[in-house]
Amino acid sequence: MKRSILAVAITALALGGSAPLVAQQSGEAAPAAQRVRRIPRQELSGPRFGVTAFTGEIADLRAKAGKEPFMTQVGWQFETRILDTPTGNQALLEWVILLGGLEQDEANLSLAGLAGYRLANGVEFGVGPNLSSNKDNGDVTTSIVFAGGATMPMGDIFIPLNLAVAVARGGPRITALVGWIVG
Repeated sequence: MKRSILAVAITALALGGSAPLVAQQSGEAAPAAQRVRRIPRQELSGPRFGVTAFTGEIADLRAKAGKEPFMTQVGWQFETRILDTPTGNQALLEWVILLGGLEQDEANLSLAGLAGYRLANGVEFGVGPNLSSNKDNGDVTTSIVFAGGATMPMGDIFIPLNLAVAVARGGPRITALVGWIVG
């Protein structure tokens, strides 16, 4: 029964998804809303620098270990613009890799993957998963990241300013980052 439902669903999707293609091949123009619009993808990447503040139980554990409740961050953001709207808004996919805590003899590595959206005026927001690992214990922790900020033009480069909150067990982590976009 489940296979039958799956087969029907796949067939319906295949037939429904090919209707505009059939119309275009037969000489009929597809409605404007269904026409494929080719948008060149643009890679926008660059360095990031900032600081992370720990809260809750994590800040308490850091204090007991003789560490500050904050650490510096350095890293790189890989950003791909996947969609431009006629009004100038953009849909983005972003990967941010950060190395933190070097000033406290730590090496905390984190990787975040964000689905984001940037308005024409540069205001942006995104959300996605985050994985973090600490050199001391090797444990991998997970969280969900909510980020917002703005990317501002400065001459021929763009300067992103972002604030992110990683919601995780032990208390949220708050990170502020700045950098520039190369590309």
